[in-house]
Amino acid sequence: MNAQSLHDDAIVIDGLIIAKWGRELLEDMRRGGLTAANCTVSVWEGFQATVDNIVETNALLAACDDLVRPVHTTADITRAKEEGKTGIIYGFQNAHAFEDQIGYVEVFK
Repeated sequence: MNAQSLHDDAIVIDGLIIAKWGRELLEDMRRGGLTAANCTVSVWEGFQATVDNIVETNALLAACDDLVRPVHTTADITRAKEEGKTGIIYGFQNAHAFEDQIGYVEVFK
């Protein structure tokens, strides 16, 4: 098996991407052969700003559904691989968005 075949067959996950999201970046993920990526939706934002980021990212994913699919379960990662798409996992860099409200954890879940 050569390197390209190995990469084509592998599940490749980038565990941390902090970026300005757009179609061009999602196209780069596909060209790079990413199966899935943990994409940051909250660094130091509070609750409302994080919700706004999620709404904006949801709209981008819907507009780019030829390239990506949301990931909610491990099966979604496999499905992304089968579809030739990159699975997008939403990630947080800290707990600032919870604003000391334990109930916000459930909201983001």
